[in-house]
Amino acid sequence: MPILLLMPTPPVGPQPTRIARHLRPRSVLATLILVGSAALATVPAATATAPARPASHKQAACAGANARVGRASTQVLRAAVVCLINQERAAHHLPVLTASPLLNNSAQRWTNAMVSSDQFTHGMNFAGRISAAGYDWRSAGENIATGFATPRSVVAAWMASSGHCQNILNPSYRNIGTGVSRRIVKGYATGVGTWTQDFALGMHQSAPSGNYGPASGCPY
Repeated sequence: MPILLLMPTPPVGPQPTRIARHLRPRSVLATLILVGSAALATVPAATATAPARPASHKQAACAGANARVGRASTQVLRAAVVCLINQERAAHHLPVLTASPLLNNSAQRWTNAMVSSDQFTHGMNFAGRISAAGYDWRSAGENIATGFATPRSVVAAWMASSGHCQNILNPSYRNIGTGVSRRIVKGYATGVGTWTQDFALGMHQSAPSGNYGPASGCPY
């Protein structure tokens, strides 16, 4: 059973207030949706008023999107996640995100920490981790997931969850980092694949867009 956890975007400022929404184990069927054969714990279903995606969006190809964790390199998996995220943003008329080596390092270290400690969490200070990686941030957010084997499956699951989707479609971010491990966080999922996705705007950067409409329509 794959599980998602969300760190909502903190407010702009030198030190954000930590706000975490912990997702409970699967127990209430009314709070679940299915993504392929994977069930997401306490994730709301998309509303009937959510805008439909353009038909061409689902047909667009990202190299490595269906590559299985453990059978493709970290570089291929990261590139596929960024490509899929940017397809979602482009489909909603938002500027694309640029991969940051610093955010990649932050996300990878946290992914490794989760699978080695068997703790599925954002920890006490996710923004401090981003700072420790050398990224001077103005605003930042984070998504994590475990039990998803491919870039396509994890991005689809994030987009089907309101808070995760809002991070992906947040118009203020410019950069993205991705961490991935073949291992799961034991006790939280079955199968393979643990992921961390860090988003950020640099301290001296301006937000590329002010269009919060697509994020307001989440999930998709």
